Amino acid sequence: MFAEGYIGIAGIIGVGKSTLTMELAKALNFEPVLEEVGGNPYLEGFYGDMKQ
Repeated sequence: MFAEGYIGIAGIIGVGKSTLTMELAKALNFEPVLEEVGGNPYLEGFYGDMKQ
């Protein structure tokens, strides 16, 4: 039905990339591969001061 390959999702923090990825995976019967966020030096600062 589908050719083998990958679909890439990109966007800024908090826009729903993971949600979109999971919904697409479910709808298209794909296996999702999510980004590892551990060790990201920017996330702690972002979530610690979201008004900034």
